[in-house]
Amino acid sequence: MEDKSPRIGIGVIGYNSNNQILLGKRKNTHGEGDWAVPGGHLEFGETPIECAIRELKEETGLDLEDPQEIMFTNDFFDKEDKHYVTIFVQGFVQGEPKLLEPNRCEKWDWFTLESLPSPLFKPFKSFVEKLNS
Repeated sequence: MEDKSPRIGIGVIGYNSNNQILLGKRKNTHGEGDWAVPGGHLEFGETPIECAIRELKEETGLDLEDPQEIMFTNDFFDKEDKHYVTIFVQGFVQGEPKLLEPNRCEKWDWFTLESLPSPLFKPFKSFVEKLNS
């Protein structure tokens, strides 16, 4: 019997010096074609901040400075029959991202909250909606 427990995801809201957020275009995973912040699954024994630092480094080569947990979302992916609680961690990044997982991300780019691309990955879309409510 398949485990239907919710998974815990971590999303990294990484701001550059121009107050832009780093987003990647997903591929070969659920949400393919959607724009999302760097992130991944919380591992056993890891804090959300440790996970955010690790995932950002693994995916982009960038370091997260002054990380802070800021919000969570609760999302259901009906087509994939998945349920995620995503904890968002924000911080600052310097430099340009490298495409270190080209099998999972098509490209990285910078966007302001006022000029986000479309479509957005469901947890990040929920994050933006909560920010604006």
